[in-house]
Amino acid sequence: MPEIDLFEHRRQSYALRLHEWRESASLTEKLALSLFFAILAGASAQMRLFLPFTPVPLTGQVLVVLLAGFVLGRFGVVSMGMYLVLGSAFGWFSGALGMAALSGITAGYLFGFVLAAAVVGELAQRRKDWSYSQIAAVMCVAVGTIYLLGSAWLSLALGIDPLQALVIGALPFVVVDAIKILVASSVAYSITPRKA
Repeated sequence: MPEIDLFEHRRQSYALRLHEWRESASLTEKLALSLFFAILAGASAQMRLFLPFTPVPLTGQVLVVLLAGFVLGRFGVVSMGMYLVLGSAFGWFSGALGMAALSGITAGYLFGFVLAAAVVGELAQRRKDWSYSQIAAVMCVAVGTIYLLGSAWLSLALGIDPLQALVIGALPFVVVDAIKILVASSVAYSITPRKA
């Protein structure tokens, strides 16, 4: 029992430090960690699976976006902005090269990553005592934002009905992204301070 108490004490200590870090870290530190998450997003874009019934590949980026927002707070949006800039420069987007990706069929998802990180980051920054269900709800909203922007752009790019765009641009990913939400929420909850 004392070992469990010690573990919880250490976890709580690290969680409080992370929350305080969001407020007190230097700009250099925040930019460095933002760059780390941007590079991680770029690496996760390389792990992709193309499905026969959708032009949008399955990647690991959503998990990184959610964690970037929660860990970095308001700098989550900076991190995903870096991802877009560096992705354009180095061509590390999933399935497209450079600037072409920012106007291609998956462009809505890329900009959705920025908005999703902003949503999670803003809410993570505002308070520190989140329950698991609250974290999961915020992350569901963030993923929904990615789906809406991605499918809306897909509808325009392919000239298809918005409902059809949702069917091919969101529905195939719901189960896998639900798993990502559970993983991201678990990690986020483990680094969240608890009320005494």
